[in-house]
Amino acid sequence: MNNESIISKKPAIKRVSLTGVQKKDLCLKKKAQPNLTQAELAKLFGIKENTVSTILKRSSDWLALDESLTSAKRKRERTAAYPIIEEALYTWVEHANRVSQVISGHILRKKAKAFATLANIENFNASDGWLSKFKKRYNLREYKRRGEAASAPIDDLPQFRDELRRITENYQPENIYNCDETALYWQLLPSKSISTGSSSGIKRSKQRITILLTVNATRSHKLTPLVINKWQNPRSLKNIDKKSLPVYYFWNKNAWMQRSIFEIYLRNLNTMMQRNGRHILLLTDNASCHSINNINSLSNVKVHFFPPNITSHLQPMDAGIIYSFKVSTK
Repeated sequence: MNNESIISKKPAIKRVSLTGVQKKDLCLKKKAQPNLTQAELAKLFGIKENTVSTILKRSSDWLALDESLTSAKRKRERTAAYPIIEEALYTWVEHANRVSQVISGHILRKKAKAFATLANIENFNASDGWLSKFKKRYNLREYKRRGEAASAPIDDLPQFRDELRRITENYQPENIYNCDETALYWQLLPSKSISTGSSSGIKRSKQRITILLTVNATRSHKLTPLVINKWQNPRSLKNIDKKSLPVYYFWNKNAWMQRSIFEIYLRNLNTMMQRNGRHILLLTDNASCHSINNINSLSNVKVHFFPPNITSHLQPMDAGIIYSFKVSTK
């Protein structure tokens, strides 16, 4: 075969798309260093020279870009058939998220139709296809709402922290304790399984127990966990003395914490501290089951209740201790 018959082809140049943030960065570099050529910018960002030229023609738009917007992180500008409706709807979504309002696809379609009416657009029907594309254009997805952090009075947190510091400064760290309950679904199986293909699942068990955990600030003293089951004598504990278990065992029909149980726990804790000659501070949330009679009569245990809705911000147990305990039980 002659060399002349061999046709040499240049490797295809991979097309690179920049996000809005990257385009803004390119324009900022050009503004800071006017002597930079388009060839140098193209090499720096891995794009073609004509792409650099196109971006610089809209430099005023890119320099004014708000980098906090989701659209600023997209590589391509997706065009919308009804931009007025979508801009108004996205503004409404941002406001709804700030006030922790629940949003569904049905609500989005209903609001979109309302904006279409205000804009005198008659041929807009807010179809499922439009909704899917709208969510892609604005990077909207469904997220599971977790915890109670959004219910917290954020503006008052500094005041609550200062109050907590004043209370705890009279105790050594080893004498500051925190307790909290958690539910443990002990029969719950993993939602994923290794197999050669997709398989059908089974109904997930809702069997649960309640566990109360207590530990001091230095982690040097972890109290025996308190466990609340639904049954006094479950099959797994048949003929077993409950006092021999490595936990304080209680039971009621719902496996929930009750005032009577919490009071017994506090009285036993107070007796323990009396024997050891210690005075401790116990931090806990203000759940109704913790409001027992004559709580101030405890001689060696001072109980301080967190204000409503702030345990997710101030309570150590909610800051990973309970999660670590559950992981260790798997």
